[in-house]
Amino acid sequence: MDTGFILIQKMKHGDDKKRVKELIIKTGLQKAAHKKMKKLSGGMKRRAGIAQATLNNPEILILDEPTAGLDPSERIRFRNLISELAEERFVLLSTHIVSDIEYIASKILLMKDGSIVHRGTAEGLVQSMKANVWKCYVEKAEVPVLMKKYKVSNLKTENGGVQLRIISEEKPLPDALQEEAVLEDVFLYYFGEKAGGSNDEI
Repeated sequence: MDTGFILIQKMKHGDDKKRVKELIIKTGLQKAAHKKMKKLSGGMKRRAGIAQATLNNPEILILDEPTAGLDPSERIRFRNLISELAEERFVLLSTHIVSDIEYIASKILLMKDGSIVHRGTAEGLVQSMKANVWKCYVEKAEVPVLMKKYKVSNLKTENGGVQLRIISEEKPLPDALQEEAVLEDVFLYYFGEKAGGSNDEI
């Protein structure tokens, strides 16, 4: 069934078809408006879903992992679309992709096992951390020991050694340098475990 037909069928009982054209343009589906859904890319299918969901101007829009599996350019396009939609309504976004939260959300809820463990703005959540973020360079042989002892948010092989980003209240190594925390560090601080850890949901 054509994308354009999917939208128009929902509007055929006296509703303004101008809304359909507006949504096709807003979601960037002009070139795909007469293609079958199965012919659309993953990103286009997501946009078609958004168009359908906003036909009747809902006050609340709930999106579950809307950018998962999209390529970088499509993810950016979709994030921008969600930001535009949020100007006119309340958008509840459930995702594990922290960068989406940083760019889109004005208020953030951290959930674990169905319960809200923290809430606030991105800046407020960063400030809520009682631990600091440290950057240090170590030999490869030291990495397993440090990962068992600390929460490591990033690991990068560099110049024959390894650069670690560690979340800890104490300074992990004498030459460790303190770094500015970001939302990804908050995620690991509240939900991560040592030696890899498990992910929960934002």
